[in-house]
Amino acid sequence: METIIKSGEPGEEDQDLIHVQGLWLERLKLDFKEETLFELEILLKGLDRFFNINNLPMANMDQLVTANFHEEIEIVKEFIERVIQLSRKLLEASRREDYQFRQYVETELLGDYARNRLRQASLDQSRPEDSLLLLYSTFINLKGVIKGLLDLQKIPYSLFFNLGSLISREISANRYFNPMSTIAFRPEYDRVGHRRISRIVKSVSDPELRKNFSVVILAFFRLLHYLEFVESRTSRIDILRNSLLFFALINSEARHMIEFIEKNLPLNLATAKDPKSRELVSLSDSLAFQLSMELKKINQNELAGASKQTKVDSLRASVENSQGILSNFFQQSIVQLVKLFAPDLKGEDIFVSFISRHWQSLRLREDLWVFRNMMDKFEELTETSLDGATLSTYIKYLRLQKAYIVYLRRETVPLLRYEDLIEFRRYFEFIDSLTIDDLHLMDKLDKFKMESKFFKIFVETTVGHINNRAEIQDSPVDEKACENRLKHFISEEASRAT
Repeated sequence: METIIKSGEPGEEDQDLIHVQGLWLERLKLDFKEETLFELEILLKGLDRFFNINNLPMANMDQLVTANFHEEIEIVKEFIERVIQLSRKLLEASRREDYQFRQYVETELLGDYARNRLRQASLDQSRPEDSLLLLYSTFINLKGVIKGLLDLQKIPYSLFFNLGSLISREISANRYFNPMSTIAFRPEYDRVGHRRISRIVKSVSDPELRKNFSVVILAFFRLLHYLEFVESRTSRIDILRNSLLFFALINSEARHMIEFIEKNLPLNLATAKDPKSRELVSLSDSLAFQLSMELKKINQNELAGASKQTKVDSLRASVENSQGILSNFFQQSIVQLVKLFAPDLKGEDIFVSFISRHWQSLRLREDLWVFRNMMDKFEELTETSLDGATLSTYIKYLRLQKAYIVYLRRETVPLLRYEDLIEFRRYFEFIDSLTIDDLHLMDKLDKFKMESKFFKIFVETTVGHINNRAEIQDSPVDEKACENRLKHFISEEASRAT
């Protein structure tokens, strides 16, 4: 049996709404209806959160007043159209004849007063179908407004904000399809689908501990579910940009979860007698801090300025890295939380693609060890030998750095901690800016030497910090394997150059 747990106890009116909507969903003749309803919910919630500037990875918040939100409105337009498609699909499956009749008489036959009476019936929202019809017609109108806005060359923040307020108001006023209500989890699609986790949750004897443990687990699973809507492998730049709405939603929901963990969880478990309660509070607090760092990494580095990005490869790398960072963190968090109650559990038992913290640290250390040794070798070659200190040597060194940085960005950067990422990003951008021709200029060549020397020291320090991680203290570096990797890499790059 799958475990279904709701956060908090809904009020009487909420219970009535859930009951009516549940009956409506049960009789709905539509394949994958739960998935369709879930997509509609996250799009509505995502549209609301997308207009909160704190949820967006703005490259420079200080330039907010002068920023052009044209690209952001283009993203909104795509999701407005998708909400129209989903609501129409649900309407047609719900009461096809009634829906088609209303469409016909509202647009073709009735006069003003009769048409107003029909609209009032929809506004009363006595049935889920009325709420859907209201949502559908409202978003049709919004689509027309957005089309007019996109004719403008520049859309200032004031227009972006006011449009967002209108959209949020309409969503909040919807009786049956308002995802901003107080109900955090829905039984239709918020489930822990892994049987072993379900059994572990049920085995917790303290009811308050079981309830709060379930809330945190469900929250992480829902965030993982959101990530499934990010299409990071596409070559279409519009689809890659559209992922910003899902990241905005994840930002908002993750911050809400952090607040719950830091403020509510300790109070909820203050009187719990089970000693595991204190362990859950402590671990959750640690995870909340780590999550805030991962969000910073994504918003201030990976996705910064993504809406203005015009290069598909660069944007795809940013989206893939962001998705990978968050997916890995959410999986790691779930595994750590469940291991509080089942120490023998392994990540691979829950997630097929799980990568342990031990393996991540080993891989990160090895990748950086290879990079540092490459820099060591070239520094020694150019500083201890006249034959080595030639322009051709520095050109080879720059080419090797550029090639290895491509690998690091794809495979290693997502594993770096936020504090280290800023310096790595700065150096990578410096190397990106250098061309082979630049090395013919003495001032540029000298800067390349100096920057490489200083960054090598930073890499050495980072490797030292990784060596101190508890999960790999008993696993020394396999220097022979790393040396072979470096030789193989240099040999491959040399063959490509020829």
